[in-house]
Amino acid sequence: MTGHVVVGFDGSEQSVKAVDWAADEARRRRLPLTVLHAVDYLGLLPNAMGPPGWPAVFAEDAEKVAEVGAARARDRSGDVEVVALTEEAGAARALVEASRTAALLVVGAHGRGALPGMLVGSVAFTVAGHAHCPVVIVRGDGARRPGPDRPVVVGFDGSPGSCAAVAHAADVAAESAAHLMVITAYQPVSPWLLSGSTYSSNRPDFDAAARNAARQTAVEGLRIARRHHPALPATQRAEHGPTAPLLAAAAQDAGLLVVGSRGHGGFTGLLLGSVGHRLIRVSPCPVVVVHDRTVRAESAQPFTLVSRPV
Repeated sequence: MTGHVVVGFDGSEQSVKAVDWAADEARRRRLPLTVLHAVDYLGLLPNAMGPPGWPAVFAEDAEKVAEVGAARARDRSGDVEVVALTEEAGAARALVEASRTAALLVVGAHGRGALPGMLVGSVAFTVAGHAHCPVVIVRGDGARRPGPDRPVVVGFDGSPGSCAAVAHAADVAAESAAHLMVITAYQPVSPWLLSGSTYSSNRPDFDAAARNAARQTAVEGLRIARRHHPALPATQRAEHGPTAPLLAAAAQDAGLLVVGSRGHGGFTGLLLGSVGHRLIRVSPCPVVVVHDRTVRAESAQPFTLVSRPV
């Protein structure tokens, strides 16, 4: 991969975990690392009201925060080039803009702006939905890394986003000597909804049809992974139930969970689907959100009408 790794840092505990994760990843990929701290000065002091010289004070404080994160990254990443960067903008906007030239963007599950009780901040959602490169949200056990004892789990439903996710997950698994698990979830559509009439015993077996379609889709996901890495240790599963809980359960012992930005269930223009939102909240390990524009992958056969895909 080209580019560099960018990590958002605001001094919070979650952003410290993100810096550690990003530093390890930058060292593994041998890529430069940028530690970015963004402050929206005007948002803090509307209408530019404040004491004389306040922009310089905020700028100096921001540089100190960025340098704290950069110093931690340098201590952890060895000889990786680490740069501290500050931006006068909202955190989400600054990170999305930085993603244009990045190979990977890393953020914590939430930062200092999170309200008590919130499990993930708006920055993580916004960045995951709009970034121009894969986004890692470091949550759960942030110290986890993919490896021989920590598989990479990826959700697949045949959509362009999930094809990109499988390709990315296969790359990570191959680079880290990890096992790849391709998971397809399905829920059959009720025959009552399809027919609008009383169910009769001679109607098709919708559950069997959905199960078969899901199995075929999971096999296609594995085929895409093997196309990129023929010798990759990998398995596929089709499971009945809601997608996000199934993926979260599969990732209990994983080093990384990978999803597309949205699947077949997403509305046009919805940049991060409900599955991605849910997993950013509940995943037991770091989550990677991949957009179909970030990885070139061949499309798979979609589900049929009788199934509700990832």
